[in-house]
Parts: sequence; structure tokens; C-alpha cells
Amino acid sequence: MGKVKSAIITALVVAAVLILSLFAVISCPLNEVDRYNSFVSSIHMGGDLTGEAYALFYPEGVISEADYNLKVASTPDEKDNYQKRGSVYVENELIETAEQEAEFKSSVSSDAAIINARFGAKGYTSYSVSVVDSFVIRVSVPTNFTYAAYKELDSASRESELTAIGYTFNYLTLSGELDLRNGTDDTAKSVISVNAGGFATFFKDVNYYALAGNHYVRMNLTDDGYSRLSNLLLSESEGSVYIFVGDTCMQLSINYGESLQSKTLGFSVNEAYAKDFAIILNSVTTDNVLANNYNDGGSDTEVIALTATYGDAAVIVLFVLLLLVLVGAAVASIVRYKKLGLVNALVLLTFAAVMITAIFLTELQFTVVGAFMLLLGFALLAFSNFHVFEAVRKETLTGRTIQASVKTGYRKCLATILDLHIVILVVAALVALICTGELAACGLILFIATVASYALYWFTRFMWYVVSSPMRDKFGFCGFKREVFDDED
Repeated sequence: MGKVKSAIITALVVAAVLILSLFAVISCPLNEVDRYNSFVSSIHMGGDLTGEAYALFYPEGVISEADYNLKVASTPDEKDNYQKRGSVYVENELIETAEQEAEFKSSVSSDAAIINARFGAKGYTSYSVSVVDSFVIRVSVPTNFTYAAYKELDSASRESELTAIGYTFNYLTLSGELDLRNGTDDTAKSVISVNAGGFATFFKDVNYYALAGNHYVRMNLTDDGYSRLSNLLLSESEGSVYIFVGDTCMQLSINYGESLQSKTLGFSVNEAYAKDFAIILNSVTTDNVLANNYNDGGSDTEVIALTATYGDAAVIVLFVLLLLVLVGAAVASIVRYKKLGLVNALVLLTFAAVMITAIFLTELQFTVVGAFMLLLGFALLAFSNFHVFEAVRKETLTGRTIQASVKTGYRKCLATILDLHIVILVVAALVALICTGELAACGLILFIATVASYALYWFTRFMWYVVSSPMRDKFGFCGFKREVFDDED
């Protein structure tokens, strides 16, 4: 390859990597109002890096001590209707006997298990559902802040994330059964006969899916449900019926006069609500209905944000550590392999930029454990390159030319490098597919990192060839030495 062609390819590659890196890590104000947030500052972080948000859910008849002092304590008639239990107050009629109190506590515990399953289906990297003071359910989830939102560089994102969490809390703690009503308010009447088993019996399951940027809730009908719903919709020619959970309208409507074409009802839903709707609807269709009503149907839920597990500076510290690893590996390769080390440094930088972009585009929630998976992928690439570099060095010590040494070195290392990547790729895929929450996210990060590592391993070989082609002293380019044998004749 000639000098001109080599220079052009090298310049294009370097420019592309630098531009991607700038978009990945550099944020800047666009004007007095708007700001460009880099990919890395737009990645959603787990609770260990940006904190958690929690809410307390009080069953009907249970109030906090603060509410008791504010609303009840000053009213003698109301005051006598409550008894203190721990830090909450419970209506007398709910705990008149020890057996009744135990039964009420048991119902709250059962509800907590159902709510735990609902939040588990959401796919959080971490969350917790627990019973406090025997009568109150505490739910905690990651705030899902980006770095820009966490540092309030983008306050709108912070507010929108907390608002989204509030909606999730409200929907996933809904009590009541699935119903089909003739209006959207809580006074609308059911159009399904209770004697017929209720609307929930129409369905096998409910799930969420996304396609081409749109988000859907898909409700799969049973054979009997398909027949009964078809007859119901054909009984009138005008108007709509709406799906409810308890007294809450889900804003999912079905038109009268429609002829069902399949045993699946599909609803296009706003992205912010799609998963929550699918989870709550699937829960109630499988008979996982809460025994109690909480926080007046969600209207009184207060979302409280907590400090990050590892402190406010956790994100910066983690970023600096990752940067130090990148710089350390790049410097070490340059010191040992001269200009070939520069090629390797460019490839390592490319890996970092590609992984930041991939995590940003896939909207994975990044955690400390996810950072370790990222480091594992980075180490895999660094090991692969260093391993083959050393193999080539050994070949040059036998007196081979640099071209022959490279070809032989890569051939000898191929089986080891390929096997290592395949093993890690399979493990990562299994973790991503089988596990849930943080483990699934980490498995996907490792899977992407492994694919990127193998692709960039061969990209290193290509750039080695491109950059070194015009060089006369190719051994000096790599920092290698060639053993010269004396003629024994």
C-alpha cells in the first residue's frame, strides 16, 4: 500500500474515532437555554450511582403518624377511631381482635408479594419491596437518572424521571379486578356480567412489545373470551368500552361494531406507560389481585429520591477510574510497541467510544457491576492484541521477516483468541437471556463488549497493515528486533 493511500485511510479512521469520541464524552451549551449532552452523560445510571427513589404505600384504614397529628389528633371523635401500631395508626375496626389484626397483616404481606412480582417484571437493575411496621409497603427503585439529570444540568430530565417513577408506582400498586366499562370515569358501569366469570377470564395473558419506535400492549384472548367479546362488540353499533383495573381507567378502548380479526387485542400506548400497563393487566388477568386499596388508588403517593449508594461523587470516580485504565493500557502499549502501540491505543479508544455509544443506544441502565463487565470486555481486547503482538515478536526472533512473523503469529493465536471469545460470548448470552434485572443488563453489556473485542481485534490487524505499509523499518515500527544468524560456512 502506497504512502498516500495509507495516509488517507489512517486520517479517515482517526477522524471518525475522534468525532465519535467527542460526541460520546463532550457536553456543551448550545445557547443560553439548550445544551448538548454527550452520550456518556445521557446514559441512565443504576441506584448505586445516582440513588434510588422510594414510596410508602398505606392500605386503606392505615395512616402515618404525621397525617394522624395533622388531620386526626385535633378531632376527638376521629381520634378514638385509631390505635397506634409502631409509627402508624390503624383504624379500630381493622384490628378489633388479635385474629383480625393478624389477618390484616397477612393480607398486606400477600399484597407485598404480588407487588414485588409486578416490579420484578419491570426489569429494574435493582429494586426492593418490603413491609414496614407490619402494615405499610415500601417500594424502592433506581431513580434512572442520567448523569446530566443527576447533576441537574438538565433539570427537565430529572423531573420527568421522577414523574415516570410516580406513574409506575401508581399503576403497579393498583388494586381491583379487570373490568370493561361504558365510560372513562369511576362512575361508569360494567358491561360484563359477573355471573359470566368477569372480564379477566377472557384473557390468557398480556405482554408488551415495541416495533419501529412504537410501543404496544398485547392482550391474548382465550377461545371463550374471543367468542364472548366478539358477541359483545357486535351487540351495539356505536360507542366504545374501556378497560379498567378496579376504578382506574387504563385509557384502552374497544369500539362497538368491530369484528375481531384475531384472538389478540393490540393497543398502541405511550412509551412511558406501555410496560406498566402490560404488567398490571397481566397481573390481574392471572388472578394476582391486591386484597387492599393503597394510598387512595395512588393519588397520595409521594416519591422520595435518596442519595446514591456510593455517594454523590460515585459517577465521577467511576468515570475517572475507567479513564485511567484506558490511558494506562494505551501508554503501556506505546512504551512497549512504539508506533504499533499507537495503533493499539487508537483501537482501545475505539472500543471505549463504541461501548459508550452502544450502552446509550440500547438504553441499558449502567451500574458498578456493569462497569466491571465493560472492563472485562476491554481486558479481553487488550489481552488479545498483546498476546498476538508477543507471538509476532517471538517469530521475529527466529529470523523471519516481519510479514511472515505477523502471518504466523496471527495463525498460531487464532484458536486461543477465538475460543476465548466464544466461551465468554456464550456465557454472556446465557446470563442476558436467563437472568433478570442487573444481571441481565450486565450480561448484555458483556455480550456487546465481546463482539466489539473480536471485531476490533481484526481491525487492529488491518490498521497495523495500513499504518506500517509505507514504513521502511517495519521492525522499528513495532519495537521488535530480528535475530541475525552468522553464516556458519
